[in-house]
Amino acid sequence: MQNIKIMMIKKTKKVVKKKKKLVSMSLLEKKLDKVFSIYSRLKDADEGGTVTCVTCNVLKHWKDVDAGHFIKRQYRSVRWNDMNVHPQCFRCNHFMGGRQDDYANFIIKTYGQESFNLLMASKYQIVKHTRSDLEEMIEEYSQKVKGMEERWNI
Repeated sequence: MQNIKIMMIKKTKKVVKKKKKLVSMSLLEKKLDKVFSIYSRLKDADEGGTVTCVTCNVLKHWKDVDAGHFIKRQYRSVRWNDMNVHPQCFRCNHFMGGRQDDYANFIIKTYGQESFNLLMASKYQIVKHTRSDLEEMIEEYSQKVKGMEERWNI
């Protein structure tokens, strides 16, 4: 009899590590929009959560107003700029087109003409935010909101 060598063949299993799927840029932008909106409304609120509409001066709770943008959100260079976003009532922001003249007067009165001019000039700057930029801004504004909520027990 012949010696038959039986060879054991080990089947090697390929361990395929699935890459963690990255969150889409649009989802990051939505998350940043949400946290920045909360921050923009809370930053001007008093201890009771009351804010003043920057264009008509009506008093409302911060949850009942919009985060109104002086320069439209489509301009990414100023979309998440503190100086460009303030509490604005729904009426002024939606039905009255943002009341741009009154909003401009508010920005000039609050920040000065030079800052207003810089804001207007930065409107046309081309900015492409990276994933890490958006993630950092989300973290930054989340921490600021958390601090405000703790301070006011909201």
